[in-house]
Amino acid sequence: MNHVNISVVAKKANVSQTTVSRVLNNSPLVKESTAEKVRQVMEDLGYTPNELARGLRSNETKTVGVIVSNVLNPFFTSMVRGIEDLANKANYNIMLCNTDEKAEKEKQYIQALVSKRVDGLIVASAGTKNDYTALVGNKPVVFVDRRPSGANAGKFDTILVQNKEGSRQAVTQLIEAGYRRIAIITGSNISTTGYERLAGYEEAFLEKHLPLDRSLIKMGDFLGHTAYKNAIDLIQNQDCDAIFAANSMILLGVLKAAAEIGVQIPQQMGLCVFDDLEWMEYCRPQITAVRQPTYEMGTTAMSYLLERIAGKKEPVREIRLPVTLTVRESSQKK
Repeated sequence: MNHVNISVVAKKANVSQTTVSRVLNNSPLVKESTAEKVRQVMEDLGYTPNELARGLRSNETKTVGVIVSNVLNPFFTSMVRGIEDLANKANYNIMLCNTDEKAEKEKQYIQALVSKRVDGLIVASAGTKNDYTALVGNKPVVFVDRRPSGANAGKFDTILVQNKEGSRQAVTQLIEAGYRRIAIITGSNISTTGYERLAGYEEAFLEKHLPLDRSLIKMGDFLGHTAYKNAIDLIQNQDCDAIFAANSMILLGVLKAAAEIGVQIPQQMGLCVFDDLEWMEYCRPQITAVRQPTYEMGTTAMSYLLERIAGKKEPVREIRLPVTLTVRESSQKK
């Protein structure tokens, strides 16, 4: 079987190779009748364009790298869906990588994606001090959920949510419901997310003129690996009467600890979480949660990246999307 290439298609369609190339790239320079004839010949011959070769010639691969810390976290699942939906409409494919919040793994993935000539990157930073400027060169990059810090600060478009305000609202709800020894289990405060959610927790106490007990602040990771152990300590040793979980992965550890100890929610312990997932509505009791516009984060990040890929030169942008508190049974003291 002979190999079908542009030359074969051009000969069969009785047009030049340049015309075939223009049809492949949807050029307006080709008459529609001619384009239809060329496309029909391609179909008849079973011609499939070599996308890699086309990418090398045009310096465009129609591929975007997406790097997140934990693909099992529903927050990222929804966000990546938003990215993928918009990418698909723009005829882009995505390559998804998972870092487990490890700096070296993140660095390796960035280097691999750049070497594969992706057209741009969307990165949920591992909260590290990787030198992104050096790693990506002039490749367009948009950050989501966490902004780059240090020497990289202010150099990349960034999509965030109102972390501090969401946390403040959640903890205020617990305070107003009558809870006083309210604990927080969060990730490292090195990251934007961890720092701001802790700040919102502290601000709620300050606004209500209540003392803040530092023994009720537990830091671990946003993967949820240390949440169960921290929750056990808070319930058994720190006499907390409510817990604010800084994301849904941490919440799972808190629920496991509460169930094992036999703590009743909300009668014996109030509960709020920064993440509102569909399954929380069906828990008993239903869980009070801060809803993030995760899908919109994904579409916004992809929209910004497409603009940068197209050559948009406006100043670096940072946008904060609003969050909303959904009050349910778990924060209603009885």
